[in-house]
Amino acid sequence: MQDNTTFNHQADIVNSAIRFINSWFKQSKAITEELNDFFILPGNKVIGKGIIVSRLKGIFGKSDEYVGGRYDIIDINFELLADGKGMGFVEGVAGYRNVIQKQSKIVSGPFKLYFALHNDQWKIVNIEFPGFAY
Repeated sequence: MQDNTTFNHQADIVNSAIRFINSWFKQSKAITEELNDFFILPGNKVIGKGIIVSRLKGIFGKSDEYVGGRYDIIDINFELLADGKGMGFVEGVAGYRNVIQKQSKIVSGPFKLYFALHNDQWKIVNIEFPGFAY
């Protein structure tokens, strides 16, 4: 039987991932609530949240809408570290139709959202998602 601490952390990560994915499908500004103040990319590159928000606006601005968004979460993992910090991820597959000028293109593939725990909140620190590029 899992203790409540573990279950709550896992639920928090999954719920944050679901909010992010649903906001993605709606091209919603609420997507930014799930993002950390900075992102950690491969090669120890760190970029600010503002750059990610600008990138999201640019991606969303190219499309009229996303239709038929679906996803499956396949794996969730996290590790609690000292001083109330932690790292984790949610991965799975996602797909949707990207509609541009009444023509649609299916966008699909694996996703992985990386999280960090800070101040009792799990926030996304790196995004691998179909249709997203840094």
